[in-house]
Amino acid sequence: MIVEPLQLTVSAAFAGRNAGSAISADQIDAAEKRLGLALPEALKDYYLVAGGYPEMMEKDFHLFSPEKLRIEGDYLVFCEESQGGAVWGIHRNNLLTLPNPRVEGRAGNAQKWFSESSKLSAFLLGIGAWQALLSQEETARCELPEKQLKKIEAQFDYIGERSLRLGGHRVGLIYRDAAAPLIAAYLFNSEMLYVGTPEEGLIERIEELSGLDFEWL
Repeated sequence: MIVEPLQLTVSAAFAGRNAGSAISADQIDAAEKRLGLALPEALKDYYLVAGGYPEMMEKDFHLFSPEKLRIEGDYLVFCEESQGGAVWGIHRNNLLTLPNPRVEGRAGNAQKWFSESSKLSAFLLGIGAWQALLSQEETARCELPEKQLKKIEAQFDYIGERSLRLGGHRVGLIYRDAAAPLIAAYLFNSEMLYVGTPEEGLIERIEELSGLDFEWL
Protein backbone atom coordinates (compact mmCIF):
# COMPACT_ATOMS: atom_id res chain seq x y z
CA MET A 1 0.00 0.00 0.00
CA ILE A 2 2.68 2.55 1.00
CA VAL A 3 5.90 0.69 0.24
CA GLU A 4 7.00 2.93 -2.65
CA PRO A 5 6.43 6.31 -0.92
CA LEU A 6 8.18 5.03 2.21
CA GLN A 7 11.12 3.86 0.10
CA LEU A 8 11.26 7.36 -1.40
CA THR A 9 11.36 8.87 2.09
CA VAL A 10 14.09 6.53 3.29
CA SER A 11 16.18 7.04 0.13
CA ALA A 12 16.05 10.82 0.49
CA ALA A 13 16.77 10.85 4.22
CA PHE A 14 19.38 8.10 4.47
CA ALA A 15 21.03 8.00 1.04
CA GLY A 16 23.72 5.35 0.84
CA ARG A 17 22.94 3.96 4.27
CA ASN A 18 21.60 0.45 4.73
CA ALA A 19 18.95 -0.35 7.32
CA GLY A 20 20.11 -1.68 10.66
CA SER A 21 18.21 -4.44 12.42
CA ALA A 22 15.23 -4.55 10.08
CA ILE A 23 11.83 -5.81 11.19
CA SER A 24 11.03 -9.12 9.54
CA ALA A 25 7.83 -10.67 8.25
CA ASP A 26 8.27 -13.38 10.88
CA GLN A 27 8.12 -10.76 13.65
CA ILE A 28 4.92 -9.37 12.16
CA ASP A 29 3.38 -12.85 11.90
CA ALA A 30 4.27 -13.56 15.53
CA ALA A 31 2.63 -10.30 16.65
CA GLU A 32 -0.56 -11.14 14.76
CA LYS A 33 -0.74 -14.56 16.42
CA ARG A 34 -0.09 -13.06 19.86
CA LEU A 35 -2.74 -10.35 19.42
CA GLY A 36 -5.23 -12.56 17.63
CA LEU A 37 -5.79 -10.12 14.77
CA ALA A 38 -4.39 -9.13 11.38
CA LEU A 39 -2.32 -5.96 11.26
CA PRO A 40 -3.26 -3.35 8.62
CA GLU A 41 -1.25 -3.45 5.41
CA ALA A 42 0.03 0.11 5.86
CA LEU A 43 1.49 -0.68 9.29
CA LYS A 44 3.19 -3.80 7.98
CA ASP A 45 4.63 -1.77 5.10
CA TYR A 46 6.05 0.75 7.56
CA TYR A 47 7.69 -2.00 9.60
CA LEU A 48 9.25 -3.69 6.57
CA VAL A 49 10.54 -0.52 4.87
CA ALA A 50 11.32 1.87 7.75
CA GLY A 51 11.66 -0.45 10.74
CA GLY A 52 15.43 -0.81 10.31
CA TYR A 53 16.03 2.93 10.72
CA PRO A 54 15.84 3.94 14.43
CA GLU A 55 15.12 7.56 13.48
CA MET A 56 11.98 6.50 11.62
CA MET A 57 10.76 4.54 14.62
CA GLU A 58 11.73 6.69 17.58
CA LYS A 59 12.60 10.32 16.71
CA ASP A 60 9.57 12.37 17.78
CA PHE A 61 6.93 9.66 17.63
CA HIS A 62 7.72 6.25 19.08
CA LEU A 63 6.26 3.53 16.87
CA PHE A 64 6.05 0.27 18.75
CA SER A 65 7.87 -2.70 17.28
CA PRO A 66 5.61 -5.71 16.58
CA GLU A 67 6.63 -7.29 19.90
CA LYS A 68 5.42 -4.22 21.82
CA LEU A 69 2.05 -3.73 20.15
CA ARG A 70 -0.70 -3.92 22.75
CA ILE A 71 -4.45 -3.96 23.13
CA GLU A 72 -6.07 -1.35 25.35
CA GLY A 73 -9.80 -1.92 25.63
CA ASP A 74 -11.09 -1.86 22.06
CA TYR A 75 -7.92 -0.36 20.58
CA LEU A 76 -4.73 -1.69 19.05
CA VAL A 77 -2.13 0.79 20.33
CA PHE A 78 0.87 1.16 17.99
CA CYS A 79 2.40 4.59 18.62
CA GLU A 80 3.12 7.07 21.40
CA GLU A 81 4.56 10.55 21.73
CA SER A 82 8.27 10.44 22.57
CA GLN A 83 7.59 12.01 25.96
CA GLY A 84 4.65 9.68 26.59
CA GLY A 85 2.06 12.47 26.54
CA ALA A 86 -0.25 10.76 24.04
CA VAL A 87 -0.84 7.42 22.36
CA TRP A 88 -2.40 6.47 19.04
CA GLY A 89 -4.37 3.40 18.12
CA ILE A 90 -6.95 1.79 15.86
CA HIS A 91 -10.37 0.64 17.03
CA ARG A 92 -10.91 -3.09 16.74
CA ASN A 93 -14.05 -2.65 14.62
CA ASN A 94 -12.09 -0.60 12.07
CA LEU A 95 -9.31 -3.18 12.01
CA LEU A 96 -11.83 -5.83 11.08
CA THR A 97 -13.78 -3.87 8.45
CA LEU A 98 -11.48 -1.27 6.84
CA PRO A 99 -8.35 -1.93 4.74
CA ASN A 100 -7.01 1.54 5.57
CA PRO A 101 -8.50 2.25 9.02
CA ARG A 102 -8.90 5.50 10.94
CA VAL A 103 -6.30 6.42 13.57
CA GLU A 104 -7.45 7.77 16.93
CA GLY A 105 -5.45 9.31 19.76
CA ARG A 106 -5.71 9.61 23.51
CA ALA A 107 -3.95 12.24 25.62
CA GLY A 108 -2.05 11.13 28.71
CA ASN A 109 -4.23 9.15 31.08
CA ALA A 110 -7.47 10.44 29.56
CA GLN A 111 -10.18 7.93 28.78
CA LYS A 112 -11.65 9.58 25.69
CA TRP A 113 -10.18 8.91 22.25
CA PHE A 114 -10.18 11.59 19.53
CA SER A 115 -9.93 11.35 15.74
CA GLU A 116 -6.34 11.86 14.54
CA SER A 117 -6.38 10.74 10.90
CA SER A 118 -9.06 9.37 8.61
CA LYS A 119 -6.52 6.94 7.09
CA LEU A 120 -3.65 5.00 8.64
CA SER A 121 -1.64 5.49 5.44
CA ALA A 122 -1.85 9.29 5.80
CA PHE A 123 -0.78 9.10 9.45
CA LEU A 124 2.23 6.91 8.70
CA LEU A 125 3.39 8.76 5.58
CA GLY A 126 3.11 12.07 7.44
CA ILE A 127 5.03 11.05 10.53
CA GLY A 128 7.52 9.09 8.44
CA ALA A 129 8.50 12.27 6.60
CA TRP A 130 8.49 14.17 9.90
CA GLN A 131 10.79 11.69 11.61
CA ALA A 132 13.11 11.60 8.60
CA LEU A 133 13.53 15.36 8.30
CA LEU A 134 14.17 15.78 12.03
CA SER A 135 17.09 13.37 11.71
CA GLN A 136 18.90 15.60 9.19
CA GLU A 137 21.89 17.80 10.01
CA GLU A 138 20.20 21.01 8.87
CA THR A 139 16.53 21.70 9.63
CA ALA A 140 14.39 24.79 9.23
CA ARG A 141 10.79 25.92 9.07
CA CYS A 142 8.67 28.71 7.66
CA GLU A 143 5.09 29.87 7.78
CA LEU A 144 3.13 28.90 4.69
CA PRO A 145 -0.66 29.34 4.58
CA GLU A 146 -2.34 26.25 3.14
CA LYS A 147 -3.78 28.27 0.27
CA GLN A 148 -0.19 29.03 -0.81
CA LEU A 149 0.98 25.41 -0.98
CA LYS A 150 0.99 25.65 -4.77
CA LYS A 151 3.86 28.10 -4.35
CA ILE A 152 6.28 25.23 -3.66
CA GLU A 153 4.91 22.62 -6.07
CA ALA A 154 7.46 23.62 -8.73
CA GLN A 155 10.27 22.47 -6.42
CA PHE A 156 8.58 19.68 -4.42
CA ASP A 157 6.64 16.48 -5.04
CA TYR A 158 4.20 15.07 -2.50
CA ILE A 159 5.08 11.71 -0.96
CA GLY A 160 2.38 9.20 -1.88
CA GLU A 161 -0.73 9.28 -4.00
CA ARG A 162 -3.38 11.77 -2.95
CA SER A 163 -5.79 9.03 -1.80
CA LEU A 164 -3.15 7.64 0.58
CA ARG A 165 -1.48 10.80 1.90
CA LEU A 166 -4.45 13.02 2.75
CA GLY A 167 -6.58 12.68 5.87
CA GLY A 168 -4.05 13.50 8.59
CA HIS A 169 -2.51 16.58 10.17
CA ARG A 170 0.69 16.50 8.09
CA VAL A 171 1.90 15.53 4.65
CA GLY A 172 5.39 14.69 3.41
CA LEU A 173 7.19 16.24 0.45
CA ILE A 174 10.44 15.54 -1.37
CA TYR A 175 12.66 18.00 -3.21
CA ARG A 176 12.27 17.39 -6.94
CA ASP A 177 16.02 17.53 -7.70
CA ALA A 178 17.25 14.03 -6.79
CA ALA A 179 20.85 15.28 -6.63
CA ALA A 180 19.92 17.65 -3.79
CA PRO A 181 18.61 15.52 -0.89
CA LEU A 182 15.93 17.33 1.07
CA ILE A 183 12.76 16.09 2.73
CA ALA A 184 9.90 18.18 4.06
CA ALA A 185 6.67 17.96 6.01
CA TYR A 186 3.75 20.36 5.94
CA LEU A 187 1.66 20.66 9.11
CA PHE A 188 -1.91 21.66 8.32
CA ASN A 189 -2.88 22.61 11.87
CA SER A 190 -0.06 25.16 12.25
CA GLU A 191 0.35 25.95 8.52
CA MET A 192 4.10 25.46 8.80
CA LEU A 193 6.54 23.89 6.34
CA TYR A 194 9.49 22.03 7.87
CA VAL A 195 12.52 20.93 5.86
CA GLY A 196 15.61 18.84 6.58
CA THR A 197 18.77 18.07 4.61
CA PRO A 198 22.34 16.81 5.13
CA GLU A 199 23.60 19.24 2.46
CA GLU A 200 24.95 22.57 3.63
CA GLY A 201 23.60 25.54 1.69
CA LEU A 202 20.66 23.71 0.16
CA ILE A 203 18.03 25.39 2.30
CA GLU A 204 19.39 28.82 1.32
CA ARG A 205 19.20 27.80 -2.34
CA ILE A 206 15.56 26.78 -1.93
CA GLU A 207 14.82 30.10 -0.26
CA GLU A 208 16.07 31.89 -3.35
CA LEU A 209 14.13 29.67 -5.77
CA SER A 210 10.85 29.66 -3.86
CA GLY A 211 10.82 33.03 -2.13
CA LEU A 212 10.27 31.36 1.25
CA ASP A 213 11.83 32.74 4.42
CA PHE A 214 13.11 29.90 6.62
CA GLU A 215 13.92 29.99 10.31
CA TRP A 216 16.70 27.58 11.31
CA LEU A 217 15.92 25.08 14.08
